[in-house]
Amino acid sequence: MPYQELFDKQVVSKQFNSDQLLKLLLDDSIYPIAHEIIQVKKGTILLHEDEVHEYLYIIQSGLCSTTKDGHIKSFLKEEEVIGMNNILGNEASSFTIAALTNMVLLKFTKEDVMLKLMHLQEGLFFLYNDMKTMNQHMVQRDVLHVVDTKERLKMNIVYLGVLYGNEMQDELILPKNFTKKMISNFINLTPTTVYNICKQLVEEGFLLEGAQNIVVNKEEAAHELAVIKGLGVLNA
Repeated sequence: MPYQELFDKQVVSKQFNSDQLLKLLLDDSIYPIAHEIIQVKKGTILLHEDEVHEYLYIIQSGLCSTTKDGHIKSFLKEEEVIGMNNILGNEASSFTIAALTNMVLLKFTKEDVMLKLMHLQEGLFFLYNDMKTMNQHMVQRDVLHVVDTKERLKMNIVYLGVLYGNEMQDELILPKNFTKKMISNFINLTPTTVYNICKQLVEEGFLLEGAQNIVVNKEEAAHELAVIKGLGVLNA
């Protein structure tokens, strides 16, 4: 592949994403390494903040949270990687990673993954792409926190719905695990503030009343949806 094409950002994002990483790690024709498929229960702590960990995981199904000092920083879903940003053998985890649902994971040792990546000329691009994706999510979060409190909550509910929920023709349905208490932690507002604003949003038709999950009325959230999708959230 020519130099300019190899180092094009769209090519890097496509060729070195987590899906391609999984294919590489499972390809026994290139420096074969061992792995196992494990099932973990909701509430399991996969990585502890500030502790050195031995393994890297790729999510086959389920959802987990990443927290720092007790504050939720992000979430990880199917096909995303756990532990890539702390892949060196003596490097402690930056976050606590906890399963929000029952999960199925592919488990590799960090040592094996690093050796396989180093075995390939372009292997370190996987590390680069993982860090770039994390930075994109951080930038997106910063953008969503510079609006007033009510709009901040609306934006973040839509953000979580687009990334992790189920988008129907007229509704955006967040996973059941995304409670108002969890969202208040994620956006650094008090639970009382979030509960009160959500009550207003139901009265205004932005959220649907009586739903077990948090459900957004897409017609009322047209502006927020346009902003979120304009940030490139689905391509991050």
